[in-house]
Amino acid sequence: METIQSLRQEIDQVHKEMHALLLRRRELTMAVWKIKQQEGQPFFNAEREEQILKDFVNMDGKQGQDPAMDELLKGVMNSVLREYEKYLRSKFE
Repeated sequence: METIQSLRQEIDQVHKEMHALLLRRRELTMAVWKIKQQEGQPFFNAEREEQILKDFVNMDGKQGQDPAMDELLKGVMNSVLREYEKYLRSKFE
């Protein structure tokens, strides 16, 4: 039987994994931004961001089955996108 403590330990592990993934995403995003700067491309691409949100919500193939969770996922990824944008602008502009 799982306990609150064992579940919290699992949650803490998920947080560690999320942290590592967010740092990796930062590295990749910075690399893309550098290429965009060199090529004179705009930073923001609305079509790309909309596709990211759509794909993120549907990664498990269950989009629409839990609309509240779909909105939560979309909000989380939108927040990630906005925060990375602010971070990159502070680094490169």
